[in-house]
Amino acid sequence: MKSIVFLSLVCVLLLPLIIAGCGSGTKTTIDLTLDDFAAQNNIVKNITVSPHGVITVTLGSNASTGYQWGDAVIDDTDKLEQTSHNYVAPTQTNLVGAAGKETLTFMAKKTANVTIKLSYGRSWEPEGIYTLTINVAIKV
Repeated sequence: MKSIVFLSLVCVLLLPLIIAGCGSGTKTTIDLTLDDFAAQNNIVKNITVSPHGVITVTLGSNASTGYQWGDAVIDDTDKLEQTSHNYVAPTQTNLVGAAGKETLTFMAKKTANVTIKLSYGRSWEPEGIYTLTINVAIKV
């Protein structure tokens, strides 16, 4: 009888830890500056995340010049979705034309291979000057 009570107590104490572990995924960060893109106009990144993993992409951006990162093009939104896209102004406001950052966040949903494509340019020009391609392998 004592062993059944002990085993039940262990199960009750471990269950929340097991559930919390199942709900969390990997966290991957990509951080690129405008200098990175000046050195290489088209950057390709290959990453692996688990289902429910979060991908945070922080990219240099200078909205004061009209340049910005366009909408992410995701080839399979059933498997990976964009959850946010925010511009963060430069912290030194006394510098005219200083670059800020854009942060995009994505959530992996299901096992798959998915591609995210981003382009940096001005809305009135047909092509961006910089591109970022992220090949995402979502694996357990």
